Amino acid sequence: MRPLGPNSVFSHERLPQAPLEAAPARNRVRFLAISIFAVLFLLAGRAVQLAFSGDPLARPQGANVAASLPRADIVDRNGVLLATTVRAWALTAEPAHVRNVVETADTLMQHFPGLEREVLLRRLNNTDQTTVFLERGLTQEQRDRVVALRLRGIGVQAEHHRDYPQGALGAHVVGFTGIDLNPQAGIELGLDEEIRAAGQEGRAVRLSIDVRMQYALETELDAAARAAHASGGAAILLDGRTGEALALASWPSFDPNRINRSSEDARRDRVAGDIHELGSTIKPFTVAMALQENLATSGELFDLSQPLEVDNTVIADHEPITGYATLRDILTRSSNVGAARLALRLGGARQRAYLERLGLTAPTTLQLGRRQTPLAPAAQGRRDVAALGFGYGLATTPATLASAYTVFTNNGARVAPTMLALGRDAPIERTQIFTPEVTRQVMVYLRAVVTDGTGRAANVPGLLVAGKTGTAEKLGSAQGYDESRNFSSFAGVFPANDPRYVIVVALDDTGAGEAGGLVAAPVVARTLRRIAPMLGLRVEPAQPAR
Repeated sequence: MRPLGPNSVFSHERLPQAPLEAAPARNRVRFLAISIFAVLFLLAGRAVQLAFSGDPLARPQGANVAASLPRADIVDRNGVLLATTVRAWALTAEPAHVRNVVETADTLMQHFPGLEREVLLRRLNNTDQTTVFLERGLTQEQRDRVVALRLRGIGVQAEHHRDYPQGALGAHVVGFTGIDLNPQAGIELGLDEEIRAAGQEGRAVRLSIDVRMQYALETELDAAARAAHASGGAAILLDGRTGEALALASWPSFDPNRINRSSEDARRDRVAGDIHELGSTIKPFTVAMALQENLATSGELFDLSQPLEVDNTVIADHEPITGYATLRDILTRSSNVGAARLALRLGGARQRAYLERLGLTAPTTLQLGRRQTPLAPAAQGRRDVAALGFGYGLATTPATLASAYTVFTNNGARVAPTMLALGRDAPIERTQIFTPEVTRQVMVYLRAVVTDGTGRAANVPGLLVAGKTGTAEKLGSAQGYDESRNFSSFAGVFPANDPRYVIVVALDDTGAGEAGGLVAAPVVARTLRRIAPMLGLRVEPAQPAR
């Protein structure tokens, strides 16, 4: 027998177990190595993913930040920033905690000279309110200054502020908001829901306008309005094929960043918000109606040498046409007598139906804050029908007139204008009004207006401008129309050989004799010379003055 001890049974039992333990140990080492390799592999893959696609977790975080914006950025068709929401600060007070009201007011006025002392003292003494606002829209520097003052009961509160980087450029288009970002005018008001939704989604609202064309149109309108001593002006440029508004200008203008320094008159949108009797710019539609209804032909001869009496009202031309005249002459010479006679052939019912389909009796579709409804009473008799034929008895906006002129860019179909940039394949709704044949015939006449008629000042060599002048006397006292106050305009289409663009320019309260051909047509020519290259169109160089 072997004695019991360390070298007996215990050592004998462990020896067979040694080989059994070695395999699991080796497996654990292999598993650990494989695990480490897998982790390193995943980390390497993650690094590659981040290098090429960015952190996907960062996108939801960025979206959450964007979603906090109450209003989205507004940009032009090329991405130029027109309006944005920025962080600002408000100067506040807790009146119950203000130690010395007078000293506090004096200190604040040293740093904020724009504060009114009486108003400031009244607010600081208003202990009925827990918190009162003393000034809004402070910059970060001003906020830091307030904090450094350490005035008891005086503080700052974070808020959002709407900023307009382009200043007065496009002010009537973009509009403005109140101090609490509530929309007041322009796109800000007309597209309020879209702007709020886009802010939540972190995207910008892209308009159809082009700031380059906007600048050209505004500066030319400004110069013309001042030269003519007009009380106001309006201009609009459309892509007649799509309905996209490329530029809209109202005069006088204002800076939406300094809204308190502008007058109500300057803030008026005169493109879509002011209505006027448009005068002879309506005549091309009267001619088109007559051709469409087979009530006249291009070769018909008219005797327009004598005034026309309708229901005890005499209709006369400023410059009577001697001899026989054609439809071309009615437009190139802007004959009221000729347009009235065509309108009477048409009759009130058919005339009204065409005016409605042309969109001249309804507010514009442009998404602006103020869209004035036209004053378009139904004709009560032959005199009203005749007057409508040459532009009286219907008061509408330049925007609706421009929309009606899109029929000349779409083979007789009207397109509704829009302020939003459209995609290349966006569907365009067109309302057919005249046949292509009638439309082309009237376009020939409109080109003749610019080459041989009242609109010669709108001619731009090489561009083939077509259009019609308009001069409407404004209502004065109870005695009727005032010859010394005119609404002078020009409605044009270009290029005439492949019509695509529509432009309307109007000047309000021009003096006696300041017809559309004299004051509005030149604005069109100067503007088109500037914007033609932007549209990919070529014009001939201007001839040097002799």
